[in-house]
Amino acid sequence: MRSLTHGAVILLVMAAATASVAGMTLDSLKSDEANDPRATKSTSTAIMYSLIFPGAGQVYTENYWKVPLFAGTAAVSAVMFFRNNAEFSTASDAYDTALKDGSSAATVNLLLRRREVFRDNRDLSAVVFLITYALAAVDAYVGAELYSFDTGEKLSLNLGPTRSQQIALGLTMTW
Repeated sequence: MRSLTHGAVILLVMAAATASVAGMTLDSLKSDEANDPRATKSTSTAIMYSLIFPGAGQVYTENYWKVPLFAGTAAVSAVMFFRNNAEFSTASDAYDTALKDGSSAATVNLLLRRREVFRDNRDLSAVVFLITYALAAVDAYVGAELYSFDTGEKLSLNLGPTRSQQIALGLTMTW
């Protein structure tokens, strides 16, 4: 628990440092924003928000429908991690007790397999949690980069029948 607290403190210090650097970058770009009519989003701010909490970067880039995906996956995998870790500890204690008491080989083997299943599930939950964090940060970066991307009338993709074919895929670009 103590290492978890230290890790959280380090993460918050890094986030604060990133926020101060992102703020300095935004100040230096204000003159460029006056010439550009489209609004922009800072990629470093989007990544920072996403690393603080999965889904916060998506709120910043206004991709609200992605928030439940990242936040929900992170929350479920965190809950499963702690639940499997508690079950692993219980199963490990039961296994150690069975070994010490001289239980039958079948019982010891069953308790060993039970312990290993909970360990594997705990590790899998941790991997899912870390992958979710990484994907949320990458998605926030991409969302911030493409925030001002224009998908107006000049670019369109059509799927449907044409005059010469029943099924066709058409891409229209006008400039």
